[in-house]
Amino acid sequence: MKAQLLCLLLIVPLFLTPLSLAKADDSELFTLSGNVFTSDGLLADATSIKVDSMSSSWSENGSYVFTGISSGEHTVRAYFMNNGHTVVYRKMIIQSDMQLDWYEGMNWATIEMFDSQNQHVINSPATTVKLLETGENKSLEDGRTEFGLIDIGQYYTIQAYYGDLDQSTQFVHFKLQNGDANNPDLNDFKFHHGMNSKYGFIKDNLGLPVSGVTVNVGANNVISNDDGFYLLQNLEVGSTQTITFTQHGINIQEPLDVLITDGEGWHNITSNVKVELPENVNFVTTIDTIQLSTNKLIQWSGGDYTDYYSLYQNPCSSCNDDNLVYNGAANSFLFTPLEAGTYEFQIKAKNTNGSTESFETLLIIVLPAPSDTDMWSSGMSWNYSLTHTPKHNHNRTYTAIGTEIVTDAFGHEREAFLVRVSDDTYEEGEKSYRWVDVNNLLNIKTYWVDDPSSSSYFQEGLLGWDFTNNGQPASLLSGEPDTLHFNRTNIIGVPGHPNGYDDTQNEITITKDVIVETPAGIFSTTYFHIKDVNDGFVSWELWYNETVRNWVKIIDRLPGSHSDSVISVLTSFEVPITPQFITENGNLNVNEYSIDWATFQGASSYQLFENDVLIYQGSNISIDLKNKNDGVYLYKLNAIMDSGQIVVGGSLLLDVFFILEVPLISASTEITTLNEIVTFTWEGVENIDWYSIKVENSEGVIEEIYNGTQNFTEINTLEIGQNRIRLQAALQNGKVSGLSPSIFVTVEGLECMIPEGCGIPEENNGMLPAVSVPSTILAISLAIFFRKRWEKNE
Repeated sequence: MKAQLLCLLLIVPLFLTPLSLAKADDSELFTLSGNVFTSDGLLADATSIKVDSMSSSWSENGSYVFTGISSGEHTVRAYFMNNGHTVVYRKMIIQSDMQLDWYEGMNWATIEMFDSQNQHVINSPATTVKLLETGENKSLEDGRTEFGLIDIGQYYTIQAYYGDLDQSTQFVHFKLQNGDANNPDLNDFKFHHGMNSKYGFIKDNLGLPVSGVTVNVGANNVISNDDGFYLLQNLEVGSTQTITFTQHGINIQEPLDVLITDGEGWHNITSNVKVELPENVNFVTTIDTIQLSTNKLIQWSGGDYTDYYSLYQNPCSSCNDDNLVYNGAANSFLFTPLEAGTYEFQIKAKNTNGSTESFETLLIIVLPAPSDTDMWSSGMSWNYSLTHTPKHNHNRTYTAIGTEIVTDAFGHEREAFLVRVSDDTYEEGEKSYRWVDVNNLLNIKTYWVDDPSSSSYFQEGLLGWDFTNNGQPASLLSGEPDTLHFNRTNIIGVPGHPNGYDDTQNEITITKDVIVETPAGIFSTTYFHIKDVNDGFVSWELWYNETVRNWVKIIDRLPGSHSDSVISVLTSFEVPITPQFITENGNLNVNEYSIDWATFQGASSYQLFENDVLIYQGSNISIDLKNKNDGVYLYKLNAIMDSGQIVVGGSLLLDVFFILEVPLISASTEITTLNEIVTFTWEGVENIDWYSIKVENSEGVIEEIYNGTQNFTEINTLEIGQNRIRLQAALQNGKVSGLSPSIFVTVEGLECMIPEGCGIPEENNGMLPAVSVPSTILAISLAIFFRKRWEKNE
């Protein structure tokens, strides 16, 4: 954190505006203060205010104060941690102490106006800026002004009026946004004299918005948003500009030559070209730990317009298809690990237009057999009470489940204990793991992922602890180090949230036989005091006890979270003396799963009971179970020792409710003619009872056109118009899936019923007799009939 501030002081001058440079020598520092409110106007809970890359300031009782701000232009952020988990960014000029109130869900639009020499326009009542939706009209101060607070997500129109120059106007129409760390100025608009904008909505021929369209004028590119809206700014008035519209490299509209004029710049587009990318694909399987001897079924769920999926193992930006492990239409892949380690997977849905990929990757952690000499053994656990500043209390349990070799933030390979994290604030699907250095008992990797039903947010941390004694590498617990080089990178997978970085040099003071009283007992500890050598900031205080084989108290003032500090105090611990499950209690929506347990020292074999029935006895430490019926299963584990003694172990509760994933259906063609055969295919399902294909015609009538056990069928009874096709499946045990994502087949009828439809020149129309449509159909039918008879006789 201190390193970030140092980098800020070195780097920020490179990016300052001319106004900021004029103030760079001013040593006076200013304060920004105010209140934070919810969208309902109530005082907001703890909210983080941040200016540029300086340390955050947290609100208390709805008020905040941020000090030490230099004069100039700054990016200011408010993060409403407990009120919607939303972030708001804005640009502002600070030249004195200022007050600014924030409302969750609202932001400002900031404006700058320049003359034809690219200088800020002079202050004058005749040169104004107007927000049309509210009628609010503002004059400028040093060429700047702003509108706010106004609602995020709404569209607004700003008119800039050059009353002192030539009474010309410029317009922008825009959607107010939150902004993010990479784009903090999304609501910052610059008007240049002699320029204007073009904007509008891009829709398809059904009136639906077309997003992701690249709208291009010369070197000026913008992307249409989810509403199909685009905005091109600062195009020269009087010029003719060629605007192109492409989506995934395909032109969806012929290039347009548009004259740029004064006034509003609306230019809506309707495209007859539909470029469909596959809909979102996401992993159904969540992060998991398995033994080396266990296979793991990886499942995912996709959507419409998907031809096939590509699954990549340990993906990287330059790997191309070298890491491809599966290509096909299935929604699952059986992963067979060949060695222990952490495996990362990425899934992409593809069709002829391109691909979409899952926002979040999947981690599968494969555990090796534990060593008898490890300080920790599988099943050991420690419970802590955690107190955060700002104040937030919760309880957490860390359970050792294996060991793994991982790479730390310095690129060094370290042996680490893998630890599963449980927290009384976690939701059912929320998961977290730690990789703890076996020599120092400090985290060298962290991973947290939110409950999939809540969000796709995740956070991953990579840490490095380089301890030395007189310049030589040393262990924290046994080498009595005197210095520490600490490094950390936090990847925060939350839209708009900045990642975190730390790099500090520290000195260490070690004191033995320090008595610490905790809820778990009174302990004699070794105390470690770790201080930043640059600013004297005490970053960590650690108390270690050999009986606990862990820390009994930790004060972390660089937690890498939204807190300023975290105090962890041991409340209880357990060194297991019975066999322990590694698999967690929980709910499952699959009927095939594995159960893993830890190696128990001295055991020659194990017994696994399911609802008091022995289902396995042997030396393995995992078992694969298949085709399980819905229900609640209680598993119990025993270890059989070399002496023949049976040691009764722990229990595991799983609630199974199998959800049958319906196969994706595909058609041999999307456009056909009346009575032509269309072949439908899909991937087969084991133990199938029936498949059903339902079709909805253009008038909304639904009927079943196939029911059987084959995974294909040929249909020639589709009606004229657009037909919506969906598949449903049922198993022999009575499980019925939902309906599959829709596909569409359009059936074209007889054409060329009138001369205009046959391409006959208009000047020849008068030479043809007037014939009614029924007569035409009759004539065509008779002609076909006699032609077939003639051909047959030939």
